[in-house]
Amino acid sequence: MSIDHDRRFKVLLHAFFDEFLEAFFPKIYQALDLSEKKFLSEELFADMVEGDKKRADVIAETKLKSKKDVILIVHLEAQNYYQDDFSERMYIYYSMIYLKFRKPVLPIAIFSYDGVRDEPDEFVVKVPHLMVVSAFHFLKLELSRMSWRKFMNSNNPAAAALMSKMNYSKRERVQVRLAFIRQMITMHLGEARESMINGFFETYLQLEKEEVDQLMDQAKKLPEEIREEVLKWPNSFYDRGKKEGIEQGIEQGIEEGIEQGERKAKEQFVRKLLQKGMSHTEISELTGLSNKEIIKLEDHNG
Repeated sequence: MSIDHDRRFKVLLHAFFDEFLEAFFPKIYQALDLSEKKFLSEELFADMVEGDKKRADVIAETKLKSKKDVILIVHLEAQNYYQDDFSERMYIYYSMIYLKFRKPVLPIAIFSYDGVRDEPDEFVVKVPHLMVVSAFHFLKLELSRMSWRKFMNSNNPAAAALMSKMNYSKRERVQVRLAFIRQMITMHLGEARESMINGFFETYLQLEKEEVDQLMDQAKKLPEEIREEVLKWPNSFYDRGKKEGIEQGIEQGIEEGIEQGERKAKEQFVRKLLQKGMSHTEISELTGLSNKEIIKLEDHNG
């Protein structure tokens, strides 16, 4: 069964947006006022050149602490496979997001695929043999280049989940899992959020039977105050069916909220296109809506 990486990361980043920034971009986290943040639509953007449609992962609107009147758009994009033109795609997203919202955009790329590479963090537009026309830069996080040990005591749910995608050897798998469990025990997130984080972690680091036995042996050597909690953790949801039900429930709730926001944003977008006199056919190609849906919005708008 194939893994829906995009959905996994999208749900995690929506649920733990603040914690992600705090763990991996602390200076940015400190500079932002996240008390009134709101997630914006990650609706499909039409690529007028290639005729393709692109969906950004997570877009949130927030403010700077130092200047309350400055609204900032934070764009998080998770990439789970190597792509030659990824930096260009980040530039296209940046341009489209800015054109849509006309606010400063802070783009962050999260590289989550296996293997170590030095991914570029810029896209340069040049006129051959003459000059650089523009250079676009974005922030990047390469999980496979990061040591899980740096975050093993962080007690940050986003960092705990993403340890599963960081740099560790085969011999360290049990240690990574044990560190994750110890963090989850101390964070007290509640059963639903624990289940979602655990589900993400196990997607990328699920122990074999012999590794579970090793984990149990190591847990028995822990201090008494946490030993029992660690030993019962693999069975803490009583059965996998219950755990999966909780996990799917919270993910479905988040996704439904995202979809509702996308529908409203798309409807607003269609109304603007109608006001500009664009034809139903052109709008349908850009948004994927049927002619019937567009007429309904047009009638409601009138």
